[in-house]
Amino acid sequence: MRLQVRPLRLAFTTFLALMVGFAGVSSSAPPTKSPPGKSSAASNSTTSTTAQAGVTYSGRAFAAFVDVPALGVNRMFVSDTGDLPSDAGLKTAELADVTVPGALNAQLLIARTSGANGVAESSAALADVNVLNGLVTATFIRAESAATCNGVRGSTEVVGLTVAGKAVEIDAFAQSQPVTVEVLNVGTVKVVVNEQNSTTSPGSREITVNAVHVTVTGLLQAEVILSSAHSDINGCPSSVGGGGGCPPAPECHDFVTGGGFIAVASGGRANFGFNAGIKPNATGADGHLNYIDHTTGMHVKSINVASYTQTGATSRRFQGDAEVNGQAGFTYVVDVADNGEPGRHTDTFSISLSSGYSAGGPLEGGNIQLHKPCP
Repeated sequence: MRLQVRPLRLAFTTFLALMVGFAGVSSSAPPTKSPPGKSSAASNSTTSTTAQAGVTYSGRAFAAFVDVPALGVNRMFVSDTGDLPSDAGLKTAELADVTVPGALNAQLLIARTSGANGVAESSAALADVNVLNGLVTATFIRAESAATCNGVRGSTEVVGLTVAGKAVEIDAFAQSQPVTVEVLNVGTVKVVVNEQNSTTSPGSREITVNAVHVTVTGLLQAEVILSSAHSDINGCPSSVGGGGGCPPAPECHDFVTGGGFIAVASGGRANFGFNAGIKPNATGADGHLNYIDHTTGMHVKSINVASYTQTGATSRRFQGDAEVNGQAGFTYVVDVADNGEPGRHTDTFSISLSSGYSAGGPLEGGNIQLHKPCP
């Protein structure tokens, strides 16, 4: 497909402006594992636990990777968990919003990676995405990966994707869907949706999912990855076929993670990202919440998670103190349900504030994942 579009005006600047809710930006040398250019980085939250019976986990997730040398942006990772320790646990990263002038604008960038209960899982998401001054845009982008001793799975959700101003239809199940566009005064733009790479060997399972992978060649050289999730598990016990079967029963934990958006009043939407619960090696409830109602611009950011309770077999409630538009003195209550896969139109999210605000319903995009304790 060839499209003629107006020339893009790219701002050649090395200034990086970040308006963040949490830390999560790094720039470093290429690492030793996929996704492309993975490297260690600080994360918002890290917990670990002891690996059991020789089974170890690894994982990593980041909301964005940006490499645009002409703009002075070199191999930058945004909202990056860093590598999950081999003894497992949970690592998360969150940003309220980010601006890399001329290269990337996005909101609610969340990433998490975990290993527990015989499952390595990672996910990343971001909303209201604008890459290279409108060359690629999307309402919501999410990637998820999981590895167990029985196999791997990966999924991607992309809502409202445009390339060079043209809407792109996405097959929710097809892997590595390419779109190539020639852009005047820029070059060849290649966008791959739901890029998945997996390997299986005796005792090991590994998968990497890149939701949207953008490369530009020509007058401009650029690479941007939007939502990347890597998971692997090693040391699986032998079985027929080699290296299959479930590992011995691990230590059990109960926590829930999620990211996506819901419909709110007047036909608007609200984006959210959170993790909450009793995490590995934790003595009590912990977590983070970011919530933005786009109809009013209201931004809710949790100060703490004061309590976490089970409200049903697949539903949880967490609550605590919060800031609203940067002002403290509020409390929040969030109810979520993991009703199946995919999460869109199946999982639910609701929030109420001490100010009287409330909203909720089934997810219009995204996913909620309950990491249940062992039965």
